[in-house]
Amino acid sequence: MTDSIVGWELPLYYDTNEKRRHEFELPDHVDEPTAVGVEVLATRQDVGLHDGLVVTPVEIWGPSAPEFVQRVFTNDLDISPGQIRYTLLLDDDGQYMGDVIVNRLEQNRYFMLTAPSQADRQIERLRDIASEDVCIINQDDAYTCIGVFGPKAGKVVQPLTDTDMSRDSFPFFTSQQLEIAGVPVIANAVSYVGEFGWELWTRPGYEPRLWEALWESGQDHSILPFGYIALFSMSVEKGFTPYETNLDQTIDMVDPAHTPFEANLGHAIDLETDFAGKQALERVLDESSHRQLCCITMDDDRVLPDLEESVYVDGDEVGEVIRSDYGYTTRQNVVYAYLPSDHSDPETKVDVESDGRRYSGTVREEPLYDPDGERMIRDP
Repeated sequence: MTDSIVGWELPLYYDTNEKRRHEFELPDHVDEPTAVGVEVLATRQDVGLHDGLVVTPVEIWGPSAPEFVQRVFTNDLDISPGQIRYTLLLDDDGQYMGDVIVNRLEQNRYFMLTAPSQADRQIERLRDIASEDVCIINQDDAYTCIGVFGPKAGKVVQPLTDTDMSRDSFPFFTSQQLEIAGVPVIANAVSYVGEFGWELWTRPGYEPRLWEALWESGQDHSILPFGYIALFSMSVEKGFTPYETNLDQTIDMVDPAHTPFEANLGHAIDLETDFAGKQALERVLDESSHRQLCCITMDDDRVLPDLEESVYVDGDEVGEVIRSDYGYTTRQNVVYAYLPSDHSDPETKVDVESDGRRYSGTVREEPLYDPDGERMIRDP
């Protein structure tokens, strides 16, 4: 089944995957189609193939590009070609404008990956700051991406390339320009689903050939395609929350009312470097933080509150649901909400409203799945 997501027609799930339902213990109380659970659990167990990742690539290049990216993003971008950083873009008031991945492709060329809903204003911001010898261009029409993830992803990709795809030779959060089945790709060792694998960026005309080669190579490894509902289910289990938070983009995970630190994004900020908006951000940080983005699991796994439902502590309304997904691996209904700091500790009990009733939930330490990230970082 497909749907229009930020203007693109993309797969929500694949009906044909229901034929593998007998291989997995699937919940019988989830409203989503059985195929979604199959896609999640099969990707965790074997290997999944995802087409049309909703990410906008932006290229930044020019003689002054290294100095530019270092001063405009919040993390330390003094990296070598082939390295990747997760970082933030702020406005002059120190307010969040989006979380992005920046890949240094060459000495003076960078590949920024961002949410389509944020791309236009981010590009405008970058161009306002950039010097005349730095070029910034939206490459939405110039690239497309196929994701291959799961413990058997290496067995699918390795026979199609001469490049050593092991984590020893191709570490997590690095990038290489290589060929897979004769198709030129930018391969990024990153994973929004929390599994071993790669995002493979190529030109649109090459995409069918790349997909077919991966699909054929995966036939002996139980490969299957997965859609956007499975993608979001896997990402919520990993605590990957700010980026692309819900399909219709109606609720921001981080807005001007919240600092990046309240949104658990402090790891993307290096206060030892100078970046645009830093002084304003530091002024805000001098004030005490009052709220924190929290992961909450519902005590009754049959109850999944909708977005904007109220969250209560001791009978007082303290927040609202801003993300809501079922985790098929952890077998829990998961919601996210900003809570007062004195109610944000793990194991804090809360009540969450759903269809006019209140149900108990518990604040959890995140991520819920693979907390040390071993499945992404190490060879399976």
